Amino acid sequence: MGLFGRKSGDGGGNEKPGGNNWEFSPDKAKVFFERADTVDQTGNYEYAISLWLQGLMHDASSMAGIEGFFSSVAKFLSEGSGRKSVSKDVIKAISDKGDLSKYLIAILEWGLKPKDAAYAVRAFEAATKIRAIEPAFFIGIRAMGFTLQEKKVRKDLLVKCMECFDAIGSYEQAINAAEQAYKVDPSDGELGAKIRELAAKATMNRGGYDQTGQAGGFRANIRDADKQRQLEEQERIVKTEETIDRLIASAKEELAKRPDDLPTIDRYCKALLERGKPEDETAAFKLLMKTYEATKQFRYREMAGQIKVRQSRRKVMDLRKMLDSAPGNEMIERMLGQANEEHLLLEIEELKLQVENYPTDLTRKFELGRRYFELGKAQEAIEFFQESQNDPKNRAASLHMLGQSFLKIGWNDEAVGALRTALEIRDIMPELQLEMRYWLMVAQQAKAEAERDLEAAIEADKLSSGIAMQQIGYRDIRVRRDAIKKLLADLRAGKAGGA
Repeated sequence: MGLFGRKSGDGGGNEKPGGNNWEFSPDKAKVFFERADTVDQTGNYEYAISLWLQGLMHDASSMAGIEGFFSSVAKFLSEGSGRKSVSKDVIKAISDKGDLSKYLIAILEWGLKPKDAAYAVRAFEAATKIRAIEPAFFIGIRAMGFTLQEKKVRKDLLVKCMECFDAIGSYEQAINAAEQAYKVDPSDGELGAKIRELAAKATMNRGGYDQTGQAGGFRANIRDADKQRQLEEQERIVKTEETIDRLIASAKEELAKRPDDLPTIDRYCKALLERGKPEDETAAFKLLMKTYEATKQFRYREMAGQIKVRQSRRKVMDLRKMLDSAPGNEMIERMLGQANEEHLLLEIEELKLQVENYPTDLTRKFELGRRYFELGKAQEAIEFFQESQNDPKNRAASLHMLGQSFLKIGWNDEAVGALRTALEIRDIMPELQLEMRYWLMVAQQAKAEAERDLEAAIEADKLSSGIAMQQIGYRDIRVRRDAIKKLLADLRAGKAGGA
């Protein structure tokens, strides 16, 4: 049975609540999740968020997807950019007005405001409505916690938590929510009656009287206190050191019993990397490489490579912090420059391996092109941007950087063509559109200077005027504007003199 179960007469459960078509496919979801994890490792957290959500559209019950999503959101919010919202493209990719879409948008809204109890409860309600039981329980525990942490505890939110826990069969948690709501408003007689009703359900639940004909599943698991604790610890985004130590010990014990079991290896390595001590990373790297040699499954080599990339990125970040504390220190600046170059070269080597093993994955080709571009290797970057522009998700960015790469090698016509094509794409964010117009202006200016091309100078003049009118302080637009106007005057004078 699919996530939402089969509806009578639907021929296989290909509908979601709300009446819109959907396709339940854990295999498709896994593809999105793997890409999301890879993109997350590169630091492109907004795109990772989008991929996690798109994967959840195919398997909304996946706790791996939920955990990965919230992890990427947390990193996105902690970035130095200070951004607190995602682009409309992220929302557009999951919007279809169905209940599943409403659920994904609800967890996105909560993820971007993680301590907002109202958003958390709304996500709990949405998960309950689509019968995503495990995610609902995961969200509900946290929604209750945030609700009780507010300065003024809201009864209505607690009542909603109670109703949702009741709906997914977690009666002990429902009683807890009801009792907390009753503390806020002891005069509510209906709440008192509801608590007694839930207590009766919980008693029947513990006695197993409601299990006739059931084979188990999550509802049975959450009734067992030890299993519930273990499940919650595994799924918790923010874990205590004691919890992580316990998970590592448990996974290590399982691995000793089943040393060749791949899910156990995955779980053990994940726990080690979550704790993240140097010795943990070393142990995980060795185990992943050993598993790769034994199975020839490239994903283990990829995961091992991500550890090296993570260590290299940490070195760069540490040096950047040192420079922030000692601005202008030439020695630290040199060390940072060298570390940054070494980091890019390492990422390039890892991405080259990924492209070789996933030759049809255009996102990886885009990321490889981007690393070459950042390293100043425009010639090498061009071929990857030319391929990755065929991926709708990366088309705008690929054409944008393709145009700049052509410009760097002096191919001005090709630069103009790529940037014009990029600007024809709909729904580009205003900031990116402004940057594209800037580089098209630069390309037209370069063409005008190199070829004494009046038409190119006129176009550059129009672009520089538009940018200056929109944002006079943008980059070096003041200097560019003056230079272009002088160039245009010289070219027009030359034309007149020639006539």
